[in-house]
Amino acid sequence: MVKTRLMFTIITEPLRSTACMLLAVLALSICSAAKAQELDGTAVMRLAIKGAWQAEHAEYGYWSWADDNTVCLRLGSPEGNCADTGTWAIRENALCYELTWWGETADEKKACFTVRAQGGGRYETVVYGTAMASTMYYFKVLE
Repeated sequence: MVKTRLMFTIITEPLRSTACMLLAVLALSICSAAKAQELDGTAVMRLAIKGAWQAEHAEYGYWSWADDNTVCLRLGSPEGNCADTGTWAIRENALCYELTWWGETADEKKACFTVRAQGGGRYETVVYGTAMASTMYYFKVLE
């Protein structure tokens, strides 16, 4: 009897611990998703023409979205000549752009992404079109 109870405990305790851990991870995921608010197309357009977007990682540079639907990508500085140019448009809730050369090697020359507000003036661009959604870059708006 004692041996059976011991075997039962040895088998069920790891299962119980794993279940608790999975519930904790799920709760954290739900909380994180609730914090990031996806903007609608109108809000993305207003944010785009508000000012240059400074990406957190230098290789993504500074994006200036003009109200004539042209885009200027600057690398290294938010001012000066464009390293690349192109066009952009809002399609449903996504901002879609096409540049002439930048991002070609990473398949980012042409893309559509949604924007999620992260809080504190920080935003995330989320690219769809692959098997899953992925973050392209985080940015803040320079006014």
